Amino acid sequence: MSRTAQAACPLRFQFYAMNTDVEVQLTADREQAEHAASLVQNWFETQERRFSRFVAGSELNRLNKSKGWVPVSAAMDEVLSLAYGCIGQTEGIFQPGISRALRASGYDISFEKVQQRAFRRPLLKRLLGTEQSEPVRSLQDTPDYSRPTWIQQEGSRMVHLDPGTELDLGGIVKGWAVERIADWLQRTMNIPAGMINAGGDVQVWGTAHHPHWTLEVTSPFSLKRGMTGAVRLQQGAVATSGITRRQWQHGNGRTVHHLIDPRTMEPADTDILQCTVMGQHASQCEITAKTVCILGSVEAVRWLNRHYDRHDVLWMTRDGCLYFRGNTAALAERWPGFDPDHRFSLIGQGAEQNKSK
Repeated sequence: MSRTAQAACPLRFQFYAMNTDVEVQLTADREQAEHAASLVQNWFETQERRFSRFVAGSELNRLNKSKGWVPVSAAMDEVLSLAYGCIGQTEGIFQPGISRALRASGYDISFEKVQQRAFRRPLLKRLLGTEQSEPVRSLQDTPDYSRPTWIQQEGSRMVHLDPGTELDLGGIVKGWAVERIADWLQRTMNIPAGMINAGGDVQVWGTAHHPHWTLEVTSPFSLKRGMTGAVRLQQGAVATSGITRRQWQHGNGRTVHHLIDPRTMEPADTDILQCTVMGQHASQCEITAKTVCILGSVEAVRWLNRHYDRHDVLWMTRDGCLYFRGNTAALAERWPGFDPDHRFSLIGQGAEQNKSK
């Protein structure tokens, strides 16, 4: 998402946290907006120290090294509970127990350092593929991806990881952080309209006196007609995920990305380059976008239909096609500029259909 616009001209702030750019726009007087923005930055920096696997003393890393039952913070307990439910919702395609697979693919340090390492790596080693990395476990050694790999003791904030489990919560925690701080700004600071955008995970809110937000979607096919556009909403969330922004060369020069398919514990082999989801909650939109990307077009439509999912979902494939699954009647209003090649109506909106141009 980029270049967010609203007629009320909110004040804009930007900072870097949780390994991504965070943009904050608030409709308030300058003093209140600046104070709120500083609190938002502190919130994201706190969650980075808590949930990052790249911060040596983070709560997540302490949990991953633990044995037996350990106490966790209220925030960790909340995110783990949310993740637990998402595993069932996605039939195991969202699976936090992928930390070892990410490391094996070369994502063992923060992404900007992964990129720097790729440039610094000696040419001969890159050509010969002689650098060693942690091997991915064989499918026989891989635990059942369709179930959580930890237990939470209800009411006590105690957690027990399965032996060998290492969690990575990067697939859900940004959306959760965006959603929680946006809710707090509305309820506690009475900010009438605003937008929080953490690397494409966006939550917006407004009132009858504040026009809709228009969020431009950056497309891998920015020069192709009908493939660029925007999302328009007054209240709710948008999240974008894909395989094009976080790619790197690994091992023998193979291009890999950060979306791990837990069925293989390898970067997903998918026809989808990018997916954008519109809904009510940033965390749910984030999970849906990642799941669609990992599954690929055919499986994604079936999964969305099985769960009667009500999100608007727009995705772009390697062959340059644009797919939309959602409220087709509101497509022009909610997604101005886009002209999908394939359109799937929501179940219950009418007869399920695949309209292709």
